[in-house]
Amino acid sequence: MANTISAAIVEIFDELGFTIHTNHISDGTGRYGIFRSPARVVQEQIDGSHLITEAYQFFGRLDSLSETEREDADEQMENLVYAVDDYLLTHDYPTLTGNRTIHKVEITGCPYPFETTDEDLLYQISLNVTYLRERG
Repeated sequence: MANTISAAIVEIFDELGFTIHTNHISDGTGRYGIFRSPARVVQEQIDGSHLITEAYQFFGRLDSLSETEREDADEQMENLVYAVDDYLLTHDYPTLTGNRTIHKVEITGCPYPFETTDEDLLYQISLNVTYLRERG
């Protein structure tokens, strides 16, 4: 059971084969991190519950020494997007504490190289998590 939305995202990505850290990305390739964005939309429901959508940024640091590595990194990030899109076909969203239930995790932007060096690429992917927070 996840105590935070970030922890639930970490659990989802872990099930997809990407071990990520919250609010941190280590040096070296094959490292991933998730960061909360300052965007949050709250819709109050008739029963007093709230449907909340929060934005996050996923970062992945991948090899880029050769053209083949750059193509592999591009393919890996594209496949990650499809895996998140299809997540509910093979998994259930993690259970949350605090009367919260995840309704949707969606990629809201294409993966793109945020930063490049001669050795690695830092990819960024934007995503939203929508969850219901019930009162009581």
